[in-house]
Amino acid sequence: MKLKILIILTLGILITLLIYFNINDKKINFLALGDGISTGMTPYHVEGYDYNDYLTEYLNEKNLLDNYYKSFNETDETVISLLNKIKNNTSNVEQKIKIKQAIKEADIITISIGMDELNNYILKNNLGSTKIKGYLKQYEELLKIICQLNNKNIYLISLYSSSRINYNKISKINLEIKNLAQKYHLKYVDIEDITNHKDYFSFKNNYYLNYKGHEYIFTKIKNNVEKNNQLNNNLI
Repeated sequence: MKLKILIILTLGILITLLIYFNINDKKINFLALGDGISTGMTPYHVEGYDYNDYLTEYLNEKNLLDNYYKSFNETDETVISLLNKIKNNTSNVEQKIKIKQAIKEADIITISIGMDELNNYILKNNLGSTKIKGYLKQYEELLKIICQLNNKNIYLISLYSSSRINYNKISKINLEIKNLAQKYHLKYVDIEDITNHKDYFSFKNNYYLNYKGHEYIFTKIKNNVEKNNQLNNNLI
C-alpha cells in the first residue's frame, strides 16, 4: 500500500514538473501591424531598422522569440486597408500563415496606424472632424476584431505631430486612441513627445523617424513590458 502511494506521489511530482517546464519553455510569437512607422520607412523611401526589429532583437537575446510576423504591415497602410486584410484573411506567402491565425497565435501585437493615413490625407484635403471621426470609428472596429481573436498583449502606438498636422490636433486624436486602449484593456504607448527630440528625425519636414526614433519607441515598449513583469516565466 505504501509503495502504491509512493508511486502515485512520484508520478504526480513528475507530471507537475513536466507541466512547469513546458510552460516555462514556451516562446513568444510576435506580430507587427501598421503603416510606414511600423515598417521603418525613411525619408529616402527605403525601409530601415524599426522599433519592431529592436523588440525582436531584445526577445532573441533573452531566447524568447519563436516567430516574428512582420510582412502584414505595409507603408501607407490605412485603418480600412488593414481591416480589409483581416476580413479577407490575407495570407503571408513568405511565412505561410494567414493574418487571423497570426493574430490568434501572437503573444505580442504592436499596432501603429494613422501617421501615413492622416498625413497623406491632409495633402489634398482639410483634416476636419468628419475625417477624424471616421478614422477613429474604423480604428475601434479594427480593435474589436483583433480583440475577438486575441486578448493578450496588444500595444497601441500613439501618433505624433508633424509639419502637416499640429500638436493640438494630434493630442485630441491621441486622447481618443488612449480611451480606446482603456476600453479594450490594451496597452497605450505614448510617443507624442517624440517631436521634442530633433535628432530622432533625419529631415525637419518629414515625419519618418531615423533609427534613434525607433529605438526610443522600442524603449517605451520595453519599459512597459518590464514594468508589468510580462516576461515572467518566459511568457508575455
